[in-house]
Amino acid sequence: MSKLFMYGSDLQELEQLMMLVPNFLPKRSGVIVVQRIRNEPEFLQHGRCSKRITDYCGSKSTRSLSKQIAAGDISYEEILGKCFENSDSYSLKRRLTDLNRTHNGEFFLSPIHESRFNTVCRLQNEPFESRATPYLATLFLLTANDKLWCAAKDHVYLDSFDFKKMHLNGINTDGYAIYQMAKTLQRGQEYIKLNEISDKHLIGDRAFKAIIHSVLITKYGAAVLQMKF
Repeated sequence: MSKLFMYGSDLQELEQLMMLVPNFLPKRSGVIVVQRIRNEPEFLQHGRCSKRITDYCGSKSTRSLSKQIAAGDISYEEILGKCFENSDSYSLKRRLTDLNRTHNGEFFLSPIHESRFNTVCRLQNEPFESRATPYLATLFLLTANDKLWCAAKDHVYLDSFDFKKMHLNGINTDGYAIYQMAKTLQRGQEYIKLNEISDKHLIGDRAFKAIIHSVLITKYGAAVLQMKF
């Protein structure tokens, strides 16, 4: 027997969405939409963008830019601009401008974040250059948030992550957004939308920075991890 009371009805997906995060403690009002609810109308809103966040994670023309990053011949502002140059989302570009203005030169969110990430890579005994960029980006995200890392650290493997065993009890909105972005990059499916990431009222500045930097890792490789912009 299904544990869903609304199983087989039009409300089934809504009930599943409500059950995603046990003991969820919201940091702000709002909800991160994982999947559009059946029969939900399309809402036209300011800054809405239909592009997928994964659209920015790969390109045939990034090799030369990766070399510039490795050589230190390109600025942080230029990297952000190049990565998202095809975006028509006003809200995303406004947040990217704010991110560039407040950037302190550090790619990681904090020394603790950097230490966690480097410790895992050292224990795995694999150089950055030999790792798949989606793996590095996913690890970057999972180590960015204290509570998320507590849930994830025992389920990180040499070439994979077991998301099903990561219990997100007590995690806030930002931690949940980072978790959904990690799944998006690792699995190549859209668990979080570009317009949700762009919403300043839904996702905080630190989580936004972590998500954007994970896209840069996926797109340009390990070189961005070792730069001081």
